[in-house]
Amino acid sequence: MAFWNRIRRRKEKQKQQETTEILSQDKAGLVDDAKVPDAADEEPVRLSQEELAAEHIIPKGKAEQKRYIHDCCESVKDCDKQISIAKAEYAQVTEYLTDIQKIDRIAGEDRESLLELCKRIQRLLQERNQYKNRTFTITERQMRRFDRYQDDLIDEIKKMYQNEMYQKAIDSDIRHLEAEKAYIRENQREIIERQDFLKKLARGISVLIGSLVILFIILYFNLDSNMTYPYIGTLALAAVAAAVIFTESNKNRYEIAVSDKKYNKAVELLNRTKIKYVNNISVLDYNREKFGVKNAADFENLWGEYCKTKEYERRFRDNTEQLSKSNDSLQHLLDSHGVNDTEVWLVQTYAILDDREMVEIRHDLNQRRQKLREQIKYNTDTKEDYEQHIRKVVEESEFGREILKEVLDK
Repeated sequence: MAFWNRIRRRKEKQKQQETTEILSQDKAGLVDDAKVPDAADEEPVRLSQEELAAEHIIPKGKAEQKRYIHDCCESVKDCDKQISIAKAEYAQVTEYLTDIQKIDRIAGEDRESLLELCKRIQRLLQERNQYKNRTFTITERQMRRFDRYQDDLIDEIKKMYQNEMYQKAIDSDIRHLEAEKAYIRENQREIIERQDFLKKLARGISVLIGSLVILFIILYFNLDSNMTYPYIGTLALAAVAAAVIFTESNKNRYEIAVSDKKYNKAVELLNRTKIKYVNNISVLDYNREKFGVKNAADFENLWGEYCKTKEYERRFRDNTEQLSKSNDSLQHLLDSHGVNDTEVWLVQTYAILDDREMVEIRHDLNQRRQKLREQIKYNTDTKEDYEQHIRKVVEESEFGREILKEVLDK
């Protein structure tokens, strides 16, 4: 037993050293990220589709099947939530595109009135801008983009900061879960090696015991010696060896079962983390495209410039009344032609006058819709995949329907 204890202690010490090295590397990586000030400006390394694909397991036993079905149902709920959010935003973007089509169909005297109003508004805006000798770095195009969401910019900046912090946490979770999977696999390999060694040892001891018995028989008949004590010693050796091997073998089987459960749990957590990864990356990409920023820090800087510019503009609004009347007339005209969101066009009259600007806005909206479609498709496919695996477990398990009812009733 002392021999086995020494081997086990050496193995455990080696595992602890390897785990400490992995954690030290992760911590060092996090410290390096914190020390580099320009890390936020770099595009994060993204996982491939193969790495993001969900890994499914085959749960064994009622408890593990119940937990697996519950986790799958939670993933389905997450997908439904993301689909609902994306569809709501998709409907809003589609409404903007519909308004563009309605504006393009305005013709005749209304078209002339529309262009005249837009030219008047543009002229008034230009007169107002002449009073501004600003030195801000924000562009007119960025100002127009922020004008569409000026009431929501502060909340959107906070959300982007939160999403970027959340993305770092997700990346860290994926690294730790991958490291945990690798550690468990290595542990399983070592247990299998020990089990193989026990089998070889058992065969060797069996051969040795058999050889000794044959030797004692030969000595007994040839030399007429008393072989009672050798027989007893041999039987005692066989009993001790069998007890040790049986004990260690049972221990190895138990450790393999525990290791399998840990691995399955790590896979399930990794699958859910990957879903969060894709959805969070999609939200970040969409908001960066939506607001025309690189990241939350850039968003905040531009927002500061935007606020200063807007404050400066308020000092030079001698033509406010005239501009207000023109805006009211434009809204009334657009409203008479069924345009849903008339206010947004008050800051986009340049697009009504310039077809190239209108094409640019339409292109921007179509890109946003494409990103939303991709997000909806991913979540829909992922949801169907999990539902398929839920049905598979339910059909193949004798407790399937009972487990599914318990999970759904909660």
